[in-house]
Amino acid sequence: MRRLTVVVLVILAAAFTSGFQWFGGGKDELVVAIGTDVSTFDPHFATDSATEVLNKNLYNNLVRFTAKMEIVPDLARKWDVSPDGLTWTFDLRDGVTFHDGTAFTAGAVKTSFDRLLDEKTGSPRRSVLAMIKAVEVLAPTRLKITTGYPTGSFLQQLAHPVSAIISPAAIAKFGKDLSRNPVGTGPFKLVEWTSGDKIVMEAHAGYFDGAPDVKHLVWKIVPEDSSRTMLIESGQADVAFRIPVADVARLRGKADVAVVEGPTVMTMYVALNNSRGPLKDVRVRQAINYAVNKDVLVKEIVGGMGIVADAPISQSTWGHAKIGAYAFDRDKAKALLRQAGYANGFEFELWTTVGRYLMDRQIAENLQAQLGEIGITVKLRPWEFQALMAEVKKGQFDAVLLGWSPSTGDADQGLYPVFHSSQFPPNSNRAFYSNPRVDKLLIDARQATNPKSRLELYRQAEQLIMDDAAWLFLFYPKQAVLTRASVKNVELLPTEHVLFAKTVKDAK
Repeated sequence: MRRLTVVVLVILAAAFTSGFQWFGGGKDELVVAIGTDVSTFDPHFATDSATEVLNKNLYNNLVRFTAKMEIVPDLARKWDVSPDGLTWTFDLRDGVTFHDGTAFTAGAVKTSFDRLLDEKTGSPRRSVLAMIKAVEVLAPTRLKITTGYPTGSFLQQLAHPVSAIISPAAIAKFGKDLSRNPVGTGPFKLVEWTSGDKIVMEAHAGYFDGAPDVKHLVWKIVPEDSSRTMLIESGQADVAFRIPVADVARLRGKADVAVVEGPTVMTMYVALNNSRGPLKDVRVRQAINYAVNKDVLVKEIVGGMGIVADAPISQSTWGHAKIGAYAFDRDKAKALLRQAGYANGFEFELWTTVGRYLMDRQIAENLQAQLGEIGITVKLRPWEFQALMAEVKKGQFDAVLLGWSPSTGDADQGLYPVFHSSQFPPNSNRAFYSNPRVDKLLIDARQATNPKSRLELYRQAEQLIMDDAAWLFLFYPKQAVLTRASVKNVELLPTEHVLFAKTVKDAK
């Protein structure tokens, strides 16, 4: 108890000395405790879901997902597609304005998409909409998009955070500085970003779907897991992400706290650098997969908040094929190492985040111990998440613990960016995985429109990826967000996006 009191006092002192007031916000202010900072507020350059969460509260897309991953209208009212699947026509909402007062029109959509698709822009997520051949303005509220090939997941791609619509005036004014000057049509607008400390948003009074009840949305960056828990318990935060599983279990029955839970489309994995040292050998990568007891990770480390991975994409992602998890078999792992010429093991460095994923540091430490049992020495290197993501883009690592969350909920985004050989770093194929057969299957599946054909193509690709042990496949995490009981209508999507447009907070 004494230690808890001291910790709380330290937190309070830090709060007041930093000039940030956590009290007195009442029902108009919502404080959200998060584990990591954002990388950018320019959606064309956001590559992690921790950043996308905040961007989704600033921007809108033509279409969006419901909590059941169904596609519904957003900035588009309705749409139709030609019989050949190449031409999409969208009727847009009228009377919508961006945060800067600029009118939302079909021209704004064209400007955003043209910017994303321009190779000079350098977006690492350009591939999401790479099927687009032309964007044509038919009228202020009518738009035609022509694709180079039929795309079965086109609407899902349009719901991806990178497909957000940005104010054309802001693009012209800020250019590369858009990262700190975001202007969307969303329910909130950015008013302050103090890196490593806090992000402050305020309600967009002119939001087309009704101004949020919460007038100020304050995101407080708190890397220490237990500290986020204490902020909720003390009432200094209203919402907290990625709470330790033991704390979730302890607080589940408390009257003043609520736990919002749901599935995710994420896969937790270790990207094994297929181009580097012993990890080049498929037998070594397979040995690593056999050497890890994933049930231990799920049951003992994350407290049951996950499902052992039986494919490269999660069961909540469309196109998931139940290939089968690597069995826990240390004898087989050792035999594979002997065959590969590493009977005495070898050493590699594992990079890991701290605070980005549920129990990430503990997962890395457990992997270190389990791989040590077959003679592989793992040196851990912890990173702050955004610093890690910047360094990973350089590709100079042995292995890195990450999660992949396809923000379209579709196998195309679940597989193509991380396994197609055209997507090596700085893009998202962090394992430097290359298999020509997989490349062709992913392209064929992307261009197919028949769902059954797509499913079969993805099944074949997923089987090859698992056989090649491109990653160390871990588990599909579940998500839990902790809130004060006074907070209602927090929208939790399987894409890990948490939306506050309809959130209501009772007065204290």
